[in-house]
Amino acid sequence: MLTTRVLAASHEITLKGGNRGFFERALRNNLVRVLEGLPLAELAVPARVVIRFARPVPWPAVEERLEAVFGLSWFGPAAAAGRSYDELEASALSAVEGGSAGSFAVRCRRSDKRFPFTSAEVERRLGAAIARTTGLAVHLDHPDLTVRVVIQADGCYVLTRTARGRGGVPVGTSGRVAVLLSGGIDSPVAAFLAMKRGARALFVHFHSAPFSDPGAVRKVRELAAILGRFQGPGRIAVVPFAPFQEAVAAVCPPRLRVVLYRRMMLRVVARLARRWRCQALVSGESLNQVASQTLSNLASIDRVAHLPVLRPLVGFDKEEIVRLAEAVGTYETSLVPFPDSCSYLMPDHPARDTLPGECERAEEALDITSWERRLQNEATIEAVQPAPWTWGPGGCNFERQVS
Repeated sequence: MLTTRVLAASHEITLKGGNRGFFERALRNNLVRVLEGLPLAELAVPARVVIRFARPVPWPAVEERLEAVFGLSWFGPAAAAGRSYDELEASALSAVEGGSAGSFAVRCRRSDKRFPFTSAEVERRLGAAIARTTGLAVHLDHPDLTVRVVIQADGCYVLTRTARGRGGVPVGTSGRVAVLLSGGIDSPVAAFLAMKRGARALFVHFHSAPFSDPGAVRKVRELAAILGRFQGPGRIAVVPFAPFQEAVAAVCPPRLRVVLYRRMMLRVVARLARRWRCQALVSGESLNQVASQTLSNLASIDRVAHLPVLRPLVGFDKEEIVRLAEAVGTYETSLVPFPDSCSYLMPDHPARDTLPGECERAEEALDITSWERRLQNEATIEAVQPAPWTWGPGGCNFERQVS
């Protein structure tokens, strides 16, 4: 299917009052970014977004890109239907002609009150015309086909298919966060949810080379690139963590290792976050999922952060997180079997509960400040480019559909 025009509705932006313009500008910038390479001719961002292309574009190419934009409630290929009711009816009849649906319903949204009929009147009139002309049955609850009509200041539009948007608010409206990105399932989903609330994510990954497979770092780069589709180019800091893990294993109680590792990770991420002007840290922990994620352990870990620690997954169970990872597109990559730093020098019986002061006493055997500085200085900062689109100019799918 080819299209030259797309209509979309914003999600929460209409509720932002006097700040609405700020959110609309961010949404427009994000739309321009994801549509780069397509023949974009017009982009208007009022209450509903109108996108027009200079020539027909495969709908899957547009759909894939708009699914990566936060701030949209729904979107779909639209036909311009003039400004009068007669033009609207003709366009609606043309849109349903030749279809295979057995039943239909008409849904109308009218924001332009100058139009002579109300939304309910348009639905009744169009419904009667379509039923009379096509013989289709009307089914308001579960129609095979929904004919959506939008009437706004710039004219009328007819849509016969729509896709659900990601919701949320546009990336770039909530500042920056530093994300602890592992190669597992949870942390990429946590990053996604932070982006959905408008935050721009910068990533930090800790690896245990040479004791971990180099493929672990490659996998994390791939995850960062997939997440980059939602926010554009970014950065990732890759931190060699094995020397600190060995130091902890040599002088600290085995049961505290995981909590001590996490405390140092937060210290280093907080240092990088301040350099990057981030306002918070993001972690993929879920309450009580593993031993290090009990309330007492999380409290011991957070005590060293010096910045707010956001845990978007704190109330999610594993099945919910997996479903989100599948929807985000990171699940298959996360399953690639390369162990990361979390697997190196793990104790047999990690502590489920740590008492106030217990970790501090264990860390007295280490020069914590020197380790912080060393790990920060040894971090390698890399640019992250978004993963390429499946459908795009030059790709076989795109060219085959256009031709």
